[in-house]
This record gives sequence, C-alpha cells and structure tokens, in this order.
Amino acid sequence: MSEKSPPDSTEDLLGGAGDFPRISDLKPSLLGSALYSLVPVRRRIVMENLQQAFGDRVSESELRRLARCFYSHISKTIGENLAMMVSSERRIADQVDVFGVEHVLKAAEQNRGILILAGHFGNWELSAVAGMLRFKQYQNRFHVIRKRVGLGMEGVIFGRFRKAGLRVMRQTDALTKVFDALENNDAVIFIMDQHNVVGSKAVEVEFFGKKAGTNRSLALVARQSGAPVIPAVSYRRPDGRHVMNFHSPLEWISADHHRQEIYLNTLGYNRVIERFILDHPDQWLWGHRRWKLETQRPTRRRKRELKMGRR
Repeated sequence: MSEKSPPDSTEDLLGGAGDFPRISDLKPSLLGSALYSLVPVRRRIVMENLQQAFGDRVSESELRRLARCFYSHISKTIGENLAMMVSSERRIADQVDVFGVEHVLKAAEQNRGILILAGHFGNWELSAVAGMLRFKQYQNRFHVIRKRVGLGMEGVIFGRFRKAGLRVMRQTDALTKVFDALENNDAVIFIMDQHNVVGSKAVEVEFFGKKAGTNRSLALVARQSGAPVIPAVSYRRPDGRHVMNFHSPLEWISADHHRQEIYLNTLGYNRVIERFILDHPDQWLWGHRRWKLETQRPTRRRKRELKMGRR
C-alpha cells in the first residue's frame, strides 16, 4: 500500500460536472496518436461524447488531444491485460494501491450488505483482480453483475475474476441473487455508466447535462434493503501504478414519492460518475454510446399493469 491516500470527499463527488481538468497537461503516447489517426475505431462516437461532456468550455484542439489520450489509455490497457494473463497473482497484486478499505469494513457492521457504485474507469479489469487480491477480507464475497459472453471467451474473461475471489452474477434473476448476497452481508458491484434501454429496468436521467438511459436497479435495491452505497473508482497514475479507491457511503436522498426517490438517487449516482470522469478524463470508456436513448416497448404484462394503475 502507498502511504499517501487520495482525497475522499463524498460531498465533492456529488458536486457533479462543475470543474474541468487541465487537458493540456495530458500527454498522448505515439501509439495512441497513431491509433487515433490510422485506426479510428468509433472515433466519431468518441468525439461526439467528448463534445457532449465538455461542450464549448473546452476547445476543439483540446478535445482532439483528449481523444488521442483516450486511445493511448486503451492501448496501455490492452497491453496490461495481455501481460496479466501470464503474470503471477503476486505481481498483479503489486500493481495496485487500495484505499478506503475502512469504509467497506465499517459499512459491513450494519449487516445489511454493501452496494458498490462503479464504472469503466482506468483499467477496470486489472484493478478489480488486483484489488481483490489485496483485499483478502472480502475474497469470494464481492459479486459483480455481468452479461454472458460468447465465442468461448467466458473462461478467458471471467476466469481470472473467479480465481482472484470476485464472484460473477449472471443477469438472469440477478435481483434475487443480489438480495441473497446482501443477506449474507456480501458486497455487490453495480456498473452504472452504460446505456440501458428505458423501460422496466432504466429511466431517463441527466448525465453531463443530457438525458441518458440509466439503470435504476441500484437505487431500487438500496431503497428496499437499506444497504449503504459506496462509490469506487480505479485509475492509472502517471508512474504506471494503479489505484482502487473506495469512498465513504452516499447519503440516501428522501422524497415524497418513491419514484422521485429513485430518480433523485440515480441522478446522484450519475453525478458521482461525472466527477470520477472529470478527475481522469482520458481513462473513461468514451467509445460507448452512452446517450443512445431508446424506449423499450412494454410487454403485455406491463400494459396490463399500467391499465391497473401500477407503476
């Protein structure tokens, strides 16, 4: 563990996207610049997302610089993950500094389970595996909800998670599994920075000033279980080392109606993610179509519920 801990202020996290980083201080690698110019995978989406997040407050040249830094980050991540496949557990664990473990342990004293608010920050795969190896108290008691992958990649992608002590939940009957884990006072990780089709599982909530389909499951589970929500972020430092930082639990936002509570708390989660992105703007997944708003057509059962006045 490093001696110096990064700042931990939940109030600052909830401040949202008010401050902008010095993008001019970021230095793209030669490989990142080459990938940006010669292999423009999703470059248009990357630039559109950057424009949405930063708008006119950042110059066009700075946005292009940030895009090159993003491609630099992706190239480093790919190299690190390939190296991780042939590295020992000790070598993997030694690459990450873990902070804020005390927040997780203190939250566990409530005996309601723990909910982790997370996203695709830094090298999330390396940090998750290395962080778990450094966090021996909770090995095999952290669960993450992930989609099933095909083409024989299931074992390759999730095998190292399981070996490190990180349990993978399938999306089938996920809520039932989540509540079972919370009853055992385990921790469940919710990845909250991905697009979700608006409908039974997601609502329209502002993200960097624009409505985005956002999963409401974390707020629903937090409301029903009373489990604390702890934001967690990973990022790569300039020296190449990685940080996994658990913050103090977020305060639940109360409202007169449960739907308003779900919306307000989900909005709060998005603001936390915004803050994490602004702290390290080159290390988020800018190639994802986050603002791809679609509306899920209601099922027959859902139509009947709506007619009966159920929300």
